Amino acid sequence: MSDLHLWHRAELGKLKQDMEELFDSFVRDFCSPLDLRLLSSEPDVRVVNEKDAIIVSAHVPGLDPRSIKISVTGDRLAIAGEKVEEIRDGQALSISRHGFSSSVRLNAPVQANQVRATYSGGVLRIVLPRCTGCTSVQVSTEEHERGSNE
Repeated sequence: MSDLHLWHRAELGKLKQDMEELFDSFVRDFCSPLDLRLLSSEPDVRVVNEKDAIIVSAHVPGLDPRSIKISVTGDRLAIAGEKVEEIRDGQALSISRHGFSSSVRLNAPVQANQVRATYSGGVLRIVLPRCTGCTSVQVSTEEHERGSNE
């Protein structure tokens, strides 16, 4: 047991910092700027629970609001979109597309047919009204004998 070395919090913190610097230098040295953008393709999403609604905000600057797709399925909100950039360099024209998607688990049932979304200043704001008439149902499990038809 004399070879056992206990790591202290400061040593673990230094190791973490060294690993982050190593990863950052790898990304900086071997990835193009486009690759770096792809690494951060998920928007910053905030969820606020209010009494009558769940408010979801996503920071997605530079998008055409028509490219944003929002869907609610069960207890999931899905957001997707695409940013198209045209870059002119003399006679050459390059077009780059940057897609994103994000999924948020909702902690309460919502009225999917009354969801509203606005996009302003690079921020997508989605208001999901809570379902006031929705109730949870307790289901009991019946016991079957082995070999009986199910």
